[in-house]
Amino acid sequence: MINKIDWYFLKRTLVFLVIAVVLSGALVVLGMQFEDARYEEFKKGENNLRTTHSLYKNMVNDIDLLEQYTSKYSQFKASGLVGGERRLSWIESLESTNSVLKLPTLTYNLMSQEGFVRQGLKTGRNVVINSSPMELSMALLHEEDLFALIEGLSLSISNLFTVDSCSLLLLGPVGRSFDTQKANMTANCVIRWISIDAK
Repeated sequence: MINKIDWYFLKRTLVFLVIAVVLSGALVVLGMQFEDARYEEFKKGENNLRTTHSLYKNMVNDIDLLEQYTSKYSQFKASGLVGGERRLSWIESLESTNSVLKLPTLTYNLMSQEGFVRQGLKTGRNVVINSSPMELSMALLHEEDLFALIEGLSLSISNLFTVDSCSLLLLGPVGRSFDTQKANMTANCVIRWISIDAK
């Protein structure tokens, strides 16, 4: 005996099954779209976090550099390298160095400030390097006094200076013994005191 399927009885169940399958498929599709949207947001947020972290790291490095350069700038300003001329300090340093060396004579002529020009020297737009030439004339017991004066000058002041030129002239005949009580030679030098004007 063959069982007959009662389609009328199953019709309602099949309709519910089809509706359930369609709804399930729709929910799966919507779920996948929702997941993709959330994943895109996650990736975007991750990229934003990475960018923010990189900006923060750069900012910390910039702050460290700023503190480092601010400290250096303050030291240079305090020493007189940055800012206006410190003519009195230069003269006091020269005289205090000579008070230790006790050269027979030392005279100086500090000339007006001018631009500092050296081949290959490059500066920024807002940085102007100036120099104030100083002519030195001195009587020396021996040539080592000249080096002692320059070294003593560099130790007594933190300003920067350069030696442009020096000439030595021996007093008396060559080969004679040096007198320890009076000048045996004269020296004429030009040094330049450097100052930086940072606008």
